[in-house]
Amino acid sequence: MLSKNGKHDGSIFRIEFLIVISAILILAVIFMGCSSEKTVNVVKLSPPDMIEQIKLGKIDAFVAWEPFPSKAVRDGFRVFMKSGEIWPNHPCCVVAYRTGKADDEMLKALVWAHVKATRFIKNHENRDKVVEYASQFTGLDRETVSIALENIRYVEYPDEKEFRHYYEFLKESKILKRSVSEMGYESEDAFFGDFLRKDIYREVVEKLSENPDYIPEKAGSIKLGYITADLHHLALYVAMKEGYLDEVFDNVELRQFPNGVAIMEAFRLGEIDAAYLGGAPATLKRINDGIEIRIVAGVNNEGSAIIAKDDIVKPDDLAGKTVAIPGFGTVQDFLMRKVLAEGGLKQR
Repeated sequence: MLSKNGKHDGSIFRIEFLIVISAILILAVIFMGCSSEKTVNVVKLSPPDMIEQIKLGKIDAFVAWEPFPSKAVRDGFRVFMKSGEIWPNHPCCVVAYRTGKADDEMLKALVWAHVKATRFIKNHENRDKVVEYASQFTGLDRETVSIALENIRYVEYPDEKEFRHYYEFLKESKILKRSVSEMGYESEDAFFGDFLRKDIYREVVEKLSENPDYIPEKAGSIKLGYITADLHHLALYVAMKEGYLDEVFDNVELRQFPNGVAIMEAFRLGEIDAAYLGGAPATLKRINDGIEIRIVAGVNNEGSAIIAKDDIVKPDDLAGKTVAIPGFGTVQDFLMRKVLAEGGLKQR
């Protein structure tokens, strides 16, 4: 349009420009809204902090190992999904030793005590005593630990197939810094054949099968680590209370740690000979940091759960919410990622 003096009227162009900018801004807001609806804010917290933060309304859900989910239930929250529903029979904790710090005689003694304790836990005739031991070990009431025990499957040796499934997750998620070939192994089969050492366990189980009264020779002293009040590690407490450790060791020095990463650091520094810890930090630190440990027994499968507020009833309800995990690359991280994927969600 021309003005009276024959020049273009700039106001028309300014109006058109503003209309275009407004349209862009509206589309951006819509896009950002849709994007936030498909993402979840994932934060890292210790399990005790998770319970406090969900009480304060700072997070909407969390995934942790027992007894923390059952403690949250006792505090009025609810289980959204048990880990066995997300990933059936998934491996969790293991017994590992530092290469060069433990000889075969020490390992036979340790595995024997662990197997005896695990079978004690799984024997229904010992249920009342097991609940009492669980209460003493965690400092929680009997009702809470009774609920928690129903969510844990105590085992003697990990399922290698499921263990490798977790390894594939670490590899695909680019959490692993090195390949097994860079560690000096010809193949992944060779790595797992060395990392999951099953010969000691097989020998102990075979001798117990031939003679239920079999006890290996005493193995001197052992420095043994575990995570404080972790109900997954109940077999260690049972082995101590029932005298299994005393039967095969002259001296047992128990050391508590806040988490598996701290245990792996103690392994690196040579401060412990063996430990109960999560298979996740054991695998991550073995590959990424080159800490020379090997696994000689399993401790438990499953035993974790997602706790969520009442408005979260299906995976896609987590959209736009804040959820807590104990650490990236942990089994609990893997479990949460599986649930988010089911809801078509991504971590932010």
